[in-house]
Amino acid sequence: MQPQAHITFDQCLPLLVRAVRELVPSVDFAGLRVVRDMHGRLYLMVPDNWPDSEVGALKEKLQSVLGHYSPGVNGVARYQDTLAGEALFQEPALVHWVDGVNVHLIERRAMGQDWALQPEAVQQFHFPRFVFHSLKGGVGRTTAMMLWGRELVRQGRTVLLVDLDLEAPGLGAHMLEPDHRPDYGVLDWLVEDLVGNAPAAMPKDMVAQSTLVNSPGLWVAPALGRRAFDNPENVMAKLARGYLEGQDGQGFATRLRHMMEALEAHVRPDVVLIDSRAGLHETVAANLLHLDAEVFLFAVDVPATWEGYRYLLSHLAQLARTRSEASSQEVDWRERFHMVQARSSMSEADKHRFASRAFSVWIDTLYDELPPDELVNTAPAFTFDEFDADAPHWPLSILRSDHFEALDPMVQLASIGESAIREAFGELFSGLNQCLALAEADIL
Repeated sequence: MQPQAHITFDQCLPLLVRAVRELVPSVDFAGLRVVRDMHGRLYLMVPDNWPDSEVGALKEKLQSVLGHYSPGVNGVARYQDTLAGEALFQEPALVHWVDGVNVHLIERRAMGQDWALQPEAVQQFHFPRFVFHSLKGGVGRTTAMMLWGRELVRQGRTVLLVDLDLEAPGLGAHMLEPDHRPDYGVLDWLVEDLVGNAPAAMPKDMVAQSTLVNSPGLWVAPALGRRAFDNPENVMAKLARGYLEGQDGQGFATRLRHMMEALEAHVRPDVVLIDSRAGLHETVAANLLHLDAEVFLFAVDVPATWEGYRYLLSHLAQLARTRSEASSQEVDWRERFHMVQARSSMSEADKHRFASRAFSVWIDTLYDELPPDELVNTAPAFTFDEFDADAPHWPLSILRSDHFEALDPMVQLASIGESAIREAFGELFSGLNQCLALAEADIL
């Protein structure tokens, strides 16, 4: 039978659902698993008690309707006929809402499995972590992080800033004199750890103190250290390997957590600030989901921003649906996401316009639907009103200021003045400080 022409990636999962419903009208999708391989082809796993007639008919049907996204005659299998067997039910799965049913999809990716994993319960104590993320550069994300870190040190805290924007590194150049940078950076640790060669003493050679503040305690772990300057021809080769799964099978997020724990054990910071890679890359999942951090999503109010965040939050909504099925999970990771409005005029109308556009994305993705009134024993819905100032979509705003465009802090910061910093970043700092105070109260 010739495959149907022009079936695309976006079409194939709904087509699979409709085909299954057509041939097995009484099907319970909770008992099925769909596996998508690295090329995007779909395999259907069905219960062991399904008769040969139904399995055979589904194989033929799916081979016909899925086109190039069918794996062929082996596209349907009972659990007992697979190597994993019933263990497939224990694998992390994304929950897709397709034609009124939840479809459990197991992703087989070349990399980026971290996007399909629920954030784990915290296994080890750590001081508060804050991730600063944006879809694009140039929105003041790194500047805000540096200046808040500086402010915290002036308050008497020890702060560790970690540059995880490995392909557009900035913290080292912005915060450390060339002669005072550490030998190694984050990328060096990831590459050495990949082959089991990251010694316990390595973190002390990955951090240095910045002179952006007169008080001690502003520690920086740059993406690249002095060894990279001595061997610049190796940087691209390191980037090609730094994100990979370790030889012990540990994924990028797990390896990154181990590095963070090692750095924190050496510096003993009160607060950790993390500069995330921008965009929607596979490795961003580690920063947003798997570091047990408060996450601040920087945005400017333009159509491209909301389109990008709709892509990101729509994916995360699949994890939220999976979480709702796992009653043992106590902490809702969605509560740790916060919007930041960059380049704001600080007018009330500007903020309300931003909040309305953010709300339209959140209500379509990460906010729950309200249950019917008759369901009195359901868990509280994770949802908010459009102009609720305590909602994740309600922004902390940064004033647009020429002082901070193309800022070279080592040269220019002293001449800008504290009043200009407070005017531009005061609202953000206030919100961050409140969030930090809550985190510190939880520790106590």
